[in-house]
Amino acid sequence: PAHNLTDQAIGQEHKLETVEVINERGRMTDNVPVLYQGLKVLEARQKVVEDLTQLGLLEKVEDYVHQVPKCYRCDTTVELIPSLQWFLKMEELAKAAVKAVKTGQVKFTPRRWEKLYLDWLKNVKDWCISRQLWWGHKIPINGVDDVLDTWFSSALWPFAALGWPKETQDLKTFYPGNFLATDRGIINLWVTRMIFSGEEFMKKVPFQNVYINATVLTREGKRMSKSLGTGIDPLGLVDRYGADATRFGIAYQITEGQDLKFIEDNIVMGRKFCNKLWNAARFVLMQTTDLPISEIHSNLRGFRKSLIVKKLNQTIKSVNKNLENFEFGQAAHTLYDFFWHDFCDVYIEEAKKQNDDESKKILLYVLSTSLKLLHPIIPFITEEIYQKLPIENKKALIIEEWPK
Repeated sequence: PAHNLTDQAIGQEHKLETVEVINERGRMTDNVPVLYQGLKVLEARQKVVEDLTQLGLLEKVEDYVHQVPKCYRCDTTVELIPSLQWFLKMEELAKAAVKAVKTGQVKFTPRRWEKLYLDWLKNVKDWCISRQLWWGHKIPINGVDDVLDTWFSSALWPFAALGWPKETQDLKTFYPGNFLATDRGIINLWVTRMIFSGEEFMKKVPFQNVYINATVLTREGKRMSKSLGTGIDPLGLVDRYGADATRFGIAYQITEGQDLKFIEDNIVMGRKFCNKLWNAARFVLMQTTDLPISEIHSNLRGFRKSLIVKKLNQTIKSVNKNLENFEFGQAAHTLYDFFWHDFCDVYIEEAKKQNDDESKKILLYVLSTSLKLLHPIIPFITEEIYQKLPIENKKALIIEEWPK
């Protein structure tokens, strides 16, 4: 019962004595027969099997599947031992965290991750917050050398990073936040703890929306792992295709709530799309060089009835809805279809025949608006093109007014 959580629970239920047979150095204690004292755990196990075999007391040896805890750094088997630790009482904190989600103060996207969050809190145990390490935040109690669990300090991040416990201007301005994007693997380790810490210390949840990213898998649907050799270095993709192409190609594959199988063909498609964007911009710039800057992007009422402008407005509406619902992949699809097919394949080809001022104004209007819509996914190329457009009083795209 001293070295296994399940055995411990059974032992406590039956009021069994807790006998420690493994010490903090991973060796057998004086509570075992002399023959095994001082041996490492694996050595002792092998020795016991040998002795039982020699005595004719070993009935059988067979493999069975079970979970073996491993060190995340060196993959060494972890042996549990009883020790004196500091714990955080979780009952009231858990109630606050449950209430935050059930009352809609915090919303998860996709919604199914709320169940994981709530199930963990329903069965939560008091949190062991002390660690016997030489790095980390020291527990602020005199005479205590232990440090805090790294997730304890991480749980304070939404307000501690803004100057808390001082009432700084940053804290007043930026807390609470609105949006958190993270991985499903740390919902309970981090997200849950940030929420109840915010409630406890700030009396407000730290954010309103939690977006759980899809996990990128290999083409065969396997987990990407450096140790298994199944990982892909994104910097290699950036070198081959460019950062914007890589971003767009991955965003294009995202579907709500579904893990995505990485297909490099989509990155190739992203590069082709970025090239299309460059070529379209080059054409528009050539067509608009003779227009007075003061006339460009003004007096748009005259072409509001233009079919391409109507389709652009439909695209703006669709993309805004996609982004509000965290449908990033669908937004990428919508922008791709509009820019490539409606703008480049149809309108630009028609504009080549017309060559009038109204068409030129529409070209520039549609291009500049498309750049704003594409900027969150394709930040570098869109900014480069936008700064070349003959428009007065331009700002950086990230602070320009968003299309509505």
